[in-house]
Amino acid sequence: MELWFTEKHTQGAGLSLKCKRTLYSHKSRFQQIDVLETEEFGRLLLLDGLVMTTERDEFFYHEMLVHPPMHYHGERVQSVLVIGGGDGGAVRELLRYPEIERVILCEIDKEVVDVSKRFFPSISFALDDPKVEIKYADGSTILGEHKNDLDMIIIDSTDPIGAAKVLFTERFYRSCRKALKKNGILCAQSESPIYHLSTIKEIKEALKAAGFPFLNFYISPVPTYPGGLWSWVMAGCNDMKIQEKFQPLSKKTYDELKFFNLDILKGCICLPNFFKKALSL
Repeated sequence: MELWFTEKHTQGAGLSLKCKRTLYSHKSRFQQIDVLETEEFGRLLLLDGLVMTTERDEFFYHEMLVHPPMHYHGERVQSVLVIGGGDGGAVRELLRYPEIERVILCEIDKEVVDVSKRFFPSISFALDDPKVEIKYADGSTILGEHKNDLDMIIIDSTDPIGAAKVLFTERFYRSCRKALKKNGILCAQSESPIYHLSTIKEIKEALKAAGFPFLNFYISPVPTYPGGLWSWVMAGCNDMKIQEKFQPLSKKTYDELKFFNLDILKGCICLPNFFKKALSL
């Protein structure tokens, strides 16, 4: 008997992965959490039946979530808040930057962190770094503890359904704006350009209404996410531009990355016509 996992993206399309076994399955206070062992992508983390990350392709998502805003910021980033991201991938990438002094991870579900530490050590190991403070709370409430003291906010959220819906609202983005320093950057995953263009347009409008005058959307492949193509948005309190000579990582660290490099940094904001037309960019 063959065991397959299928995530339906629409009524006529989805992702199917052949599985070896189920490693973990439990309903936490907030969501159903499953870990499967797949043949092609290694271990797979599911939340409420949706793919969050896999051992084989996680680096596409995590590197592109963190490194573009770190390069566009252009100044010394010392304090970063990550909302969501209980698997630890965003924290791992942030800690490649020696100037970062403090990373606050705000994850609503402690069980996601515990499961990630147990089953995904290559992704989650940085969560034990002394620079990291983990707070188990709703991301929309944690922002009240900050006022113009964060260099960057990373929104590593699930899709805008259930408890995560609030993380895509003008009110939430306005709270982020108040928590950031005057030159701060918010970076958030912004869904699939293939299936979710209307949602991406709503994200753009909410960020603008919240007082972010400068937005840069960018895209990259993520093989196990809907459509195989994903988008992110950088929202700046001030104009965001690449500084050609700004290379905050050592050559050794750039070489260690699996996907991101300085050429990709320059090209990722070059958007296809259908995307630009849909968002009126």
